[in-house]
Amino acid sequence: MQLAFSRLGDRLLYALKVIDDEEAPAILWSILERDDEKAALNALVQGEDCQVFLFNELAVNVAWTSFPIAAGTKLREIIAATATGPADHVALKSEASAVLDRFHSEATWDADMVVIDLPTTTVWQPIHNRFITSHASSNVVDIFNRDEGGQQEQLAIWLTDNLHPLGVHHGPEIPKGPGFRELTDVLLSYQYGSILIESKTLMVFERNPLPSRKKLAHDVSGHIKKAISQLRGGIRRLKDGTPVKSKAGVVLDIERLQPIHGIVLIPDLDLIQDQENYGSELIQEFLRDAGGFIHLLDIAELLRIVQAAEMIAARGTTTTPMMAFDYYLIERAKKSIKAGTLCIEVLLRIVDEEANES
Repeated sequence: MQLAFSRLGDRLLYALKVIDDEEAPAILWSILERDDEKAALNALVQGEDCQVFLFNELAVNVAWTSFPIAAGTKLREIIAATATGPADHVALKSEASAVLDRFHSEATWDADMVVIDLPTTTVWQPIHNRFITSHASSNVVDIFNRDEGGQQEQLAIWLTDNLHPLGVHHGPEIPKGPGFRELTDVLLSYQYGSILIESKTLMVFERNPLPSRKKLAHDVSGHIKKAISQLRGGIRRLKDGTPVKSKAGVVLDIERLQPIHGIVLIPDLDLIQDQENYGSELIQEFLRDAGGFIHLLDIAELLRIVQAAEMIAARGTTTTPMMAFDYYLIERAKKSIKAGTLCIEVLLRIVDEEANES
């Protein structure tokens, strides 16, 4: 990672470059506005350690570390001349973009910019958060847990189980030969419909060395293809009337007559590089073959859909959160068909008590 500081007139732009991709690293930036921000930068200049906090896809703080940074006197001079107060980010965007372009592409910088290489570290202090499900089960959110698949499935359950507490099932099973096999990772079912979730992760902890973002994107494509095939098969089994039981062996009452939603859950939608493969032809083919809707989500998008369902249900008198979740997925599927791609993000805005989407 790198930190950059630059003058924009009498204001200070600061940016963090995360080199998770050698060709296209991510850059986060802002304009200094508050006196406490200024005081924090002065503390770093004077030798205090820099605190770094790591957040997961749900903006939960999962780890932290600290290390010294070599700021030097040049940054002290820039800070001293910096004004504080509300900044007009729109007005400064063009000038800021020019600075960020230089930060992205140049190896040397002029007198108005300070760039600091942050030390590489593998020493992180984990923060163990717990989430409680409606079934009173407790799970630790642990970014260093090597079972990445299990962690993501538990996040999916935690996000959805409050919609319909008795209708969310982890790893339900169907008969196969003399035994059973897993139908899907997470199954939601209520009187008006059912939803299957196939969760696919990057399995980063099993890689040495760590793969490039390009490699991760290639792997995600393979995971999505496999998940769609699994969802297609799972929906067919439900439509065929195949009995389904919980891990505890209890036969589950599953709604099978209404169109079923199939959700492919991945860590990050931005990793999808071959978006042309997830267009209208695939959507229509899935609808025709499986008699259901296909969705491509990451954890953050699933959270937004759950929040939208809760907002819709809260403004109704007979609409339950699960009904609103089902309805919202149908409306989202319509938008996918209209956009000609599964690679979309949808936001719900409530205006004058009427739901409008953008």
